[in-house]
Parts: sequence; C-alpha cells; structure tokens
Amino acid sequence: MKEKVKRAPESPGVYIFKSSGVPIYIGKAKNLKKRLFQHVNAKSGKSVFIVQEADDLEWIITKNEREALLLEANLIHHHKPKYNTLLKSAEVYPYIRISNGKFPYVEIVRRKGGSGEYYGPFTNVKFTRELLDALQRFLKFRTCKKNLDRIKKPCMDYYIGRCVGPCIDGNVSEEGYENLLNDLRSFLRGDVEEFVKKIKETMKRHAEMLDFENAARYRDILLKMESMLQEQGVSLPDRRNIDVVVGKNGMFVVLRIRGGFLLGKLSYEMESATMREFVERFYALEGEIPDRVVSKDSINTGLVNVSLPEDDAEDRLVEIALENLEEELRSKGLRKDMLKWLAEFMGLEKVRKIEGIDISHLQGRGTVASVVVFEDGKPVKEEYRRYRINLPKPDDYRSIKEVVKRRYSKHDVPDLLFVDGGIGQVKAAIHGLKLAGKSCAVVGIAKSEERVVKVDGEYRLPLDSPIVRVLATVRDEAHRFAVEGNRKIRMRESLKSVLRKIEGVGPKRMRNLVKNFSSYEDLKRASLEEIAKVVGSRKIARRIKDFL
Repeated sequence: MKEKVKRAPESPGVYIFKSSGVPIYIGKAKNLKKRLFQHVNAKSGKSVFIVQEADDLEWIITKNEREALLLEANLIHHHKPKYNTLLKSAEVYPYIRISNGKFPYVEIVRRKGGSGEYYGPFTNVKFTRELLDALQRFLKFRTCKKNLDRIKKPCMDYYIGRCVGPCIDGNVSEEGYENLLNDLRSFLRGDVEEFVKKIKETMKRHAEMLDFENAARYRDILLKMESMLQEQGVSLPDRRNIDVVVGKNGMFVVLRIRGGFLLGKLSYEMESATMREFVERFYALEGEIPDRVVSKDSINTGLVNVSLPEDDAEDRLVEIALENLEEELRSKGLRKDMLKWLAEFMGLEKVRKIEGIDISHLQGRGTVASVVVFEDGKPVKEEYRRYRINLPKPDDYRSIKEVVKRRYSKHDVPDLLFVDGGIGQVKAAIHGLKLAGKSCAVVGIAKSEERVVKVDGEYRLPLDSPIVRVLATVRDEAHRFAVEGNRKIRMRESLKSVLRKIEGVGPKRMRNLVKNFSSYEDLKRASLEEIAKVVGSRKIARRIKDFL
C-alpha cells in the first residue's frame, strides 16, 4: 500500500480504499499524496483498520478541492462504505421533485435519487402536501405522471381549473409551461413575497372584472398559503433566505428560512463529525445553498461560508436551533442508555431495531395484526404495516403465529421482536419464526403488573425501569397504530354505507372516494372541485354534495 501511495499525485482529488473490489472508505484531499501518507502511517484510530483491511487503492484527480468534495459526497452516497461517517437524518424528510421532459410533472418524494430537480427537504409530508396543493391551485402545473402522447382526453384537474392541460395539443406552449414552472422554482428557492404578491394581484384583477367567484378562489389560496407558513413557527419581517446550523456531539440541527418563513426544521446525526465536516457533507448532498448560512461560530469550508448572526432576529434563530439541538441530544442519550440496558437484559450484543406486534379485533368480525418498527429507539413510521388475519374466530395465539410467519418469510428479522402478552404470546411468536425459517429474541409484557416475559419465564421489574419503559413505549405505539387502523376501517365502512345510497356512485367511484376521503365528515368538508377530481364528474360531485 505504501508503494502505491508513493505514486499518488500531489493534486486535489478523491481516494477510494477497497477490499475485494468493494469500497470500504472514500475520502477527499487537497493533496492526495500527503493525505494518503497520513492514512498509511497512522498508529491509531480508524485509519489503522482501513489500511489493514484494504487490498486496493484508487484515486480520481479533480480540478480543485470543491470538485473533490462534491465527488466524494456522491460516491459515499452511492457506495455507502463501512468506514465512512454517514450523514443520517433523524427523520425521513420529503422533497418536491420537478421531473425532466417536455412538460414536467411535479411530485413529492421521500428521498433524492434519479433525474429531475429536487427542492427541500421540508419539515414533514403533511405540510409539504398542503404547500404543493396551494401552489398547484395558483400555478396549474401537472401532477399526473402519464405519458402525454397517449392521453386521449384531459383528467379532472383540467376541468376544475387545477392544471393548464399540456395533454391537449396547442393548449399551452412549452415556453408558457416553463414560465409557470419558473414561478414554482422561484418560490421554492425562497422568493415567497413575490409569489404572494402575484396571488394578490390576480385576486384584485378578478375582483375589478366583477369575477367574484374566481376572486374568492384566489383569496382562499392566499389565506391557506399565509396560514401554513405562519404555522411553521418562524416569520421574519424581511424576505431573507438563510440556513441556521448548530451541532454538538455528532447531532446537528438545520433551520431552513426561505422568504422570511421557516420551511424546514431538520435533525441529522453524523458520528464524530466536526461542524465543518457536517456542513461540507450536508451542502454537497443537498445541493441547495442559501444566500447565507448562520451559526454561533464562523467557518469557511470552500463550498460554503458559515457566518455569525447579523442582528437580533438571527440571534433568536440560533437560540431556537440550539434549543432543538439540546432536545435531540437528550432524547438520543436517553434512548442509547435504555437500549443498552435492554440488550444486557435480553443477553444480546445490541438492540438497534425493535419490531412490535399488536393483535386487534374488528367487533368480532375479523382480526388485524399491526406491526410497528423502531430503530435506535425512534419510530420509523414509513415501515409500519397492517395484516388482515382470516380465522373462523378470534384467536390471539394463532394470529401472532400467522403474522410472524407471513412477515418474516419476506423480511429480515429485527434484533428484538416484541409481542403484547405473556408466555403464550411469546411462544406463539417463536413458533411463527420457526415456520418462517428465522430466529431472533422475543419479549412480551404481561398485562398484569407490567411483568416482562422472556421464553425462560417472567420478570417483575420496577415500573420505572428503563427496560419496562422501552417495551411499554413499543407496546403503546403498536396499540395506537392498531386502534387507528380499526377506526379507519370502521369509518370507511360507515362512508361506504352512505355512498351506496347515492345514484351514480358505483364500485369504482366508491373505491376512489373511500381512498381519498377517510370519513363521512372528511367528505362533507371537501369542496365540490375536490370531489369532482376524484369521481371524474362535476355532476356526480354536485349530487354527492347535495346528498350530504
């Protein structure tokens, strides 16, 4: 390895340590030779393990250190080498994506990847959906992913005024469609004030034309937009675009202020990383660099400069970010200690991933098994699942065995599987694992006196024991998810019973309505345009509104 390092250039670039052809560490350097010699001559730390395990070394020369940083971030994101410090989001944050193509569509995605333009991340999916809905109502961009060359007639979005209809030949020019997307891009980059100004001007123009129906429509869009942005919790008197970044002990918080409004409050973990390393990695991966990045210390990374607060408003933003950071650290520390104690109690090396199962019955007519997932003590809600169990009568033991067999025949087992119940439920889960050809530790909580149950017996622990608290949290979340599922099923059945009475609502329209409106009350609150979009007919939508 040292002989190979001697041949390395004294240029900026990226280097890749490999083992059996697989990248195990990727780094960047202003001077490749100098940095690689630091690795091979190291006497302690991570470098010793990297060099011992590596059997090959490659490098890629770049024009400058900034190019090296961007290339390093992309390669790490693609290969995920075992020795690299990874940037992990504490939550899964949504992005708004504009696709490529002649008339691009706009969608919400969970992660960046593939072609197109990405904006975000935003705070949560609900906020992002409402934001995109308000933007589409005004700009009328398309959200359908259909091949425009194959569409014979426009969808309901066009008829209710939510889309300009690029699927209709000659309806809108490429230039005209690109202009409305540019307004969208401008808003997403932070020009909120100019966008709100355009809505006000459009509303005023329709009012002057005595077109009060459309004037009211744009007024509603404006009120919704302002309400959403105010609810995010931060509003500055001017339209500045800044990020506020703070970090401590491998945890980092980013506040994204665009047009004076908070559009994202994000938390990330990057073990053993300095603030400089986090800032480099974050902006290399996210790509969107605001006018300024603010923190309690100034840093120059070469890619982005981090400056001190310039006024009282920015001082307050740093304080808010630090408060959120301390809360994240408290939660992380508590979770880490609790999981360590739980692992020792179960005789495991580690407990990083826990899955919890709850069995519930639908008024005796059916059984639903709910599965919740926790990683590092935090719920991973996008991995939650529900399973319908078809048994002649309710039977918790058979239900647990069935759902465990079905789930782990297709999925990897967690470090620890939790079931709500005593020794009978624990043994049923173990039986289900055997039928799936898998095995893992199983634990339960008996309902009486919160006794912890393992396959070798029951343990009476103090109610304030960290072990009981972790397992009770998993149980309560599994139960909440199960109850929520049961409530949704009951509300859907209630909604179906109402829809069956309305002429023109057949099985297909009923499925679409139940899919888009969770309850009778939800459908009743919906606008005529929203219902028409789902059923594909303004006449049927009017009939539904009149019936309700």
